[in-house]
Amino acid sequence: MNKPLFRHIKKLLLQYKWKYITGAFFLLLTDIFQLISPKLIGWGVDYLNKGTLTFKSLLLVFIALLLLTILTAIFRFFWRMQILATARRLEAQIREKYFTHLQTLSLNFFNYKKTGELMALATNDLGAVREMFAFGIVMLLDTIFLGTLSIFFLLSISPKLTLYIAIPLPLITLTITFFGKITHRRFKLVQDSFAKLTDKAEETIAGIRVVKAYVQEEAELKKFVERAQDLLNKNINLVKAWGFMFPTIELLAGFSVLFVFLFGGLEVIRGNISLGDFIAFNSYLGLLIWPMNALGWVVNNFQRGKASLERINEVLDEVPDIKDSPNSIKRERLEGYITFKNVYFKYPKSTKWVLKDISLEVKPGKFLGITGPVGSGKTSLVSLIPRLFDIQKGEILIDDIPIKNLSLYYLRKNIGFVPQDSFLFSDTIANNIRFAKPDLSDEEIYKLIKLVALEEDLKEFPDGINTIVGERGVTLSGGQKQRIAIARALAINPPILILDDALSAVDSKTEKQILENLLELRQDKALIIIAQRLSVIQEADEIIVLKDGKIIERGDHNKLMRLRGFYAELFEQQKIESELEREEDELLS
Repeated sequence: MNKPLFRHIKKLLLQYKWKYITGAFFLLLTDIFQLISPKLIGWGVDYLNKGTLTFKSLLLVFIALLLLTILTAIFRFFWRMQILATARRLEAQIREKYFTHLQTLSLNFFNYKKTGELMALATNDLGAVREMFAFGIVMLLDTIFLGTLSIFFLLSISPKLTLYIAIPLPLITLTITFFGKITHRRFKLVQDSFAKLTDKAEETIAGIRVVKAYVQEEAELKKFVERAQDLLNKNINLVKAWGFMFPTIELLAGFSVLFVFLFGGLEVIRGNISLGDFIAFNSYLGLLIWPMNALGWVVNNFQRGKASLERINEVLDEVPDIKDSPNSIKRERLEGYITFKNVYFKYPKSTKWVLKDISLEVKPGKFLGITGPVGSGKTSLVSLIPRLFDIQKGEILIDDIPIKNLSLYYLRKNIGFVPQDSFLFSDTIANNIRFAKPDLSDEEIYKLIKLVALEEDLKEFPDGINTIVGERGVTLSGGQKQRIAIARALAINPPILILDDALSAVDSKTEKQILENLLELRQDKALIIIAQRLSVIQEADEIIVLKDGKIIERGDHNKLMRLRGFYAELFEQQKIESELEREEDELLS
């Protein structure tokens, strides 16, 4: 069953209904005034032909034509303001609706949808939709108004000649129907190809450091050129369809001119119509040919807009996997008592369990450390606390409330989450820290910078906290990015603080300083830290070791060392590596 094309923007269209109606009214007046001019010129020619034209009559015709020209220009300005400007407003609101909807979608959607494609929808596709509601609407209305009124004036001059004009019309209709379906299909392929090209460009630019480091410029260029060539080929196929459609319509419309010249000339010779009427008839025919030719453009424009709107609708049709339950609990400040009860989890579209039978507790003021081999489920586990994903079995509670019953907004406002990828915006250091709390003062920012041991680094930045860090924090080291990300999480003073391997890029001295500060702050916080480097979680109240999605060891540092299992083995290994590095540094110094 086909869904209505305008299902997501129906309210927006109704909002601008009167703008479009007013614009259509001014467009109608423009066309009427355009159609009066040939009649006046025809009268003037007849007076000249009869030798009865006086200066006064000529002046009246001149003034009438001048007024018509001025009024036509004024009305043209008004319909443009009503229709074209409204299309721009509509575009802005659809873009806002699209972006707002994107932010409601779950992380799983972005795992399977490419960034470049989403960007193409917000730019190229939305531009095609705007054109449909701008010049597409104008051309459609102009074709209807000008075509209908021209036929009316043509019939008033000679019904017989008007019938000759109508001979090619069925063929024009068939041409438009046939090529309209082809252009719709081909334009959708063009938009899909453009999205892939955009995605490749975005990916290469984002990873330009890696590309250069591995001298892969030529390989990446080859991939880009392949996608660019695919887009070119699809565009050429589309142009071929246009190339056949427009000339065919013009050819068929041109037959009308030939018929009028031949049969209209005979009518003048026979005295059935005057020379002025013949000239006026040809002028009206010229005005009629424009809508006949424009029909192809209108169909092309609407097919492009329709294809793009269908692609945008696919995203707007997406329903968030994770959303608030009815009557969700809105609690401004949570205590931070976290409980996992026999939790099982697997990612959507996957059959493999990532976490199996996980049970744990983290009380306010306590520090939970998590470690384990790569791919053991550590990041997946902490991602469940702010409900970035939902579990399939078991239960997760905060303050004895199932997290599914908590408002997503208030749940996440109570969690300071520092993911593995310390993403920074292309803004100042201060604004990156203020991200979750825009009213944060400079004084508070400096306190946070001290907490994350960034004071010394700050002296190196030319503008201090007002230094622009570049896209994704490109001008900073990995350790600096991690510390700014931690400061951003601390800015909201959350009752739950989660650090996912967020100290992996800092040196041991800085690590120790940050941990001391975090342990002082944890009195009213549930602190969870994931780490591969065990010195980070050595002071934790409890440490859990994950492997293949299961907790294989748990306890504090001393208990785990006595178990002589995975944790103890890894700790001893890291201890030896640390001692070797220290000896090497001493030799070099």
